[in-house]
Amino acid sequence: MKKNAALKFAASALAVGALPFVVTRAINNPPDMNKLVAAAVNFTASPAFAETEDIGNGNLILYKPIPEGTEEALTHGGKTVPKKESDERENYGQAQASSNRSESEETFAEPEMPTETTSESALEETVPAESVSESVSESDWDLASDSTSETVSETISVQTPESSPETDSSGKSYIITQNISEQKEDLSVFNSRDLQVEHMTFESNNGTDFLWLNEGGQVRNCTELDNDFLKEQMNIPTDIKIEAYSEQPQVLIMHTHACESYLTGDGSFQDETYTCRTADASQSVVAVGRKIAEKLAENGICVLHDGTLHDYPSYNGSYDRAEETITNILAAYPSIKVVLDIHRDGIAEEDGTPIAAVNEINGKKAAQVMIISAASDGYYYVPNYLENFHFACLLQQYMEKENNGITRPILFEYCQYNQHLTTGSLLIEVGSQGNTLEQALYSGELIGGSIARALLSLSE
Repeated sequence: MKKNAALKFAASALAVGALPFVVTRAINNPPDMNKLVAAAVNFTASPAFAETEDIGNGNLILYKPIPEGTEEALTHGGKTVPKKESDERENYGQAQASSNRSESEETFAEPEMPTETTSESALEETVPAESVSESVSESDWDLASDSTSETVSETISVQTPESSPETDSSGKSYIITQNISEQKEDLSVFNSRDLQVEHMTFESNNGTDFLWLNEGGQVRNCTELDNDFLKEQMNIPTDIKIEAYSEQPQVLIMHTHACESYLTGDGSFQDETYTCRTADASQSVVAVGRKIAEKLAENGICVLHDGTLHDYPSYNGSYDRAEETITNILAAYPSIKVVLDIHRDGIAEEDGTPIAAVNEINGKKAAQVMIISAASDGYYYVPNYLENFHFACLLQQYMEKENNGITRPILFEYCQYNQHLTTGSLLIEVGSQGNTLEQALYSGELIGGSIARALLSLSE
């Protein structure tokens, strides 16, 4: 028995020893470009989505590079595309209509959110033509948008940029957005210089519970799991598979606390009356989520971005309402493999001094980000938490390797945060209440690109 046990241990140790090489190879090796380009060229965009020219509540943004010199490139500008309904949208709408939310929750005590809306979308800007996919050759970009509103136009005019990079291939992908708030708020009124913000860069830690990942970044083990066991788990590749250039969404980006916002001005001071919360989607974590979604789409990953205000007007019960939203979306879009809940952290000194988690990346200030990966215990139930953890380690290494210092250690702790609903579920904190929106948007762009390349490494 002792001999067999020893052999079993030796075989297990050998397998674990090979894992760092497997993970390192997956991170260092780029995806098969021939395969991705072929998928992009053969991709046919599904017209089965309602369409409108505005980018607001319930839209589709279509990023469609067109091969230069083709007849399509010469005649596509100004083409009118008929509106068609989506079965998936109908299913989701029915699921939303049938859902019942509790009205007995306590209202979050903070200044009243604005209720006025404008005719313009909170997220009305389009992606610049020069912002193109890094996974395929550059080409022309068509931008289209989509809405499920009953008042939208029945057609959409597809426009082609005036200047186009040279290319001989094409790639197409979608961002499907829904429930984006159109409320506007003038945050410039919060200009009192009451609290001086402390800018802090969270660096690597040599504590016993901070574990190094092979390709960069750390994990902070806040559980009772043995560090050696967790080191083995850190090197196990994720089983998630992504379909590049799919017509169906592969990733869901959502926000349990969609009203979390950032500082106004240059970020040196905070008005003590400003709670760093707003229903204006252009100035909250919803805008950061959109930045991440744009980078995924540019790299050929179909993504759904939901901006439901789960924390407004009631903050209590946000996660229960978010669970309902996620469940309905997964039922309507079973193609989704990854769910990213984008937040803004809250960090302050004991005396109330707000902290900005910031680092300089490429000569520009970026908000540091932190992944939270839930662990399961007797109270919190996350049945496949180690699969989520494997995925978290992959993303962390991509983000840190490509932009050294942009991450804080993965927080691996006993919690749930709706990560029990499906594998590939993570919570990502982008900056804190001491960061500016500009810093957070810049980080969203950087980590969005890194997450996209990590997902492409998992493409089937």
